[in-house]
Amino acid sequence: MKPLAPLLVAIAVALAHPARADSPPVDFGPLAKLVATTNTAIGHPTGMAIAVVHDGKVVYQDYVGLADIARRTPVTARTDFYIASATKPFTALEVLLKVQQGQADLAMPVQAMFPGLHFAGIDAGAVTLRDLLVHTSGIDNEPLVWATAFSGLHDPDTLRALVARSGTSAEDAHGTFEYTNVGYNIASVWLDARFKRPWQAQLQQDVFEPLDMRQTSAYISQAQARGWAMALPYSLASDDPQAPLYLTKSDDTMQAAGGMVSTAPDLARFLIAQLEPPAGNHPSLAGAIERSHATQVDLKARYLDFERTGYALGWYTGEYKGHRLLHHFGGFAGFHAHLSLMPDENAGLVVLCNEDMLCPRMTNLVADYVYGALLRQTGNEAAVAKRFAALPGEATGLRQQVRRQRAAIRARPWHLTLPREAYAGTYANPLLGTMRIHVDRHGAMAIHWGRLHAVATGYPKDDQVRVELVPNSGNVMAFQVDHGKVVAVRLEDMVFAKPADNTDRH
Repeated sequence: MKPLAPLLVAIAVALAHPARADSPPVDFGPLAKLVATTNTAIGHPTGMAIAVVHDGKVVYQDYVGLADIARRTPVTARTDFYIASATKPFTALEVLLKVQQGQADLAMPVQAMFPGLHFAGIDAGAVTLRDLLVHTSGIDNEPLVWATAFSGLHDPDTLRALVARSGTSAEDAHGTFEYTNVGYNIASVWLDARFKRPWQAQLQQDVFEPLDMRQTSAYISQAQARGWAMALPYSLASDDPQAPLYLTKSDDTMQAAGGMVSTAPDLARFLIAQLEPPAGNHPSLAGAIERSHATQVDLKARYLDFERTGYALGWYTGEYKGHRLLHHFGGFAGFHAHLSLMPDENAGLVVLCNEDMLCPRMTNLVADYVYGALLRQTGNEAAVAKRFAALPGEATGLRQQVRRQRAAIRARPWHLTLPREAYAGTYANPLLGTMRIHVDRHGAMAIHWGRLHAVATGYPKDDQVRVELVPNSGNVMAFQVDHGKVVAVRLEDMVFAKPADNTDRH
């Protein structure tokens, strides 16, 4: 007779993990009601697109709110959203494809990636391509980040020159995890030069087309030329939350650390490929996907409900509701994107929003409901409904807090040592372009730098002003005064010089 022990173990396993075929479909109807009711209660009709994938197919979609408030344009399955840093899994995948094809090596040092460049500020022989993709490079390069993501003032030559001027991070040494856009920016400059095509075109051919992502692009101009419906950016933190934010993306600010537009159905296809790599049709792509999931560096962090214990290649890793979860989110002025997958449940979630302050919290609760429902957690619906019910009050509190902060900022006195007109003029940086500052007859000081513009407010230090070049994110600009004349202005660690007798008063 055969021993009973193996049979008993098999029965226990089957009872603990019943076959999915025996389970009734998950009811996502309550989630749709929670999202719609909460959106109405908040009174801010921005949009949200949700897609849930499970066992190789999309099992739920929901589209609420407006892509364009003024025109009352609803969000639909064909609405494109900017996904910001959720671009990183795609860029990492493109590099891994090159590795799969024998055209790159993750152990390749930065100096080998750029053999003609001289790096004075970093040990380019020690920092590797892998370091760039997993945020352990220890490199700091804010000018490169500003040029590629915000000002848009760059070309291949200035980008290479900016890469060469990389320095070491003041906080984190090489080998220590520090999340930043710098590594992906540097990797994309290498991709462009090494493979003689923009990284955007490489993604189009190697990832978007094989995965049938027909309404996804890393070019804004392509989306516009094809007439895709684009969600506009909004924020509850704005003076007028119903008005779109001024800062919108263009081709020259779509960068490899955050430079894609896509729809929920297209991103659902991407997640399905992550969960079931297409080994039959695209073996290199499948191999790259599988490799991208392996944790490369350990860390200890948390974002809302999401524990982060590691970073793979383009993905955070950690446990969520007792299961391994890979995820990457994207945040930019007026947008929030959520991509996550739970491999052992063959499940994933896409959430896209065109609002940046409250949406991350709402998306957090959408994930709570979706994964709780897929895991058949007892009491999931009631627990999540209670959290949703608190959101309108949180929105009111946040708006009140923002109003107080803005009033305090506007009330700050100015501490300029010269008349305001003396600060007007054109300031130049050979690698970062020109910045124009003009003062109107009422004394308002306006700053223009590439795609960016702002009106300055006072700051409690001599010859410094506060600017909000990126909506809802303040920076300090410090003027250098020498012998009664303004000779330069500094933003972060970027210095723009003012030629003598260069003024601009309006």
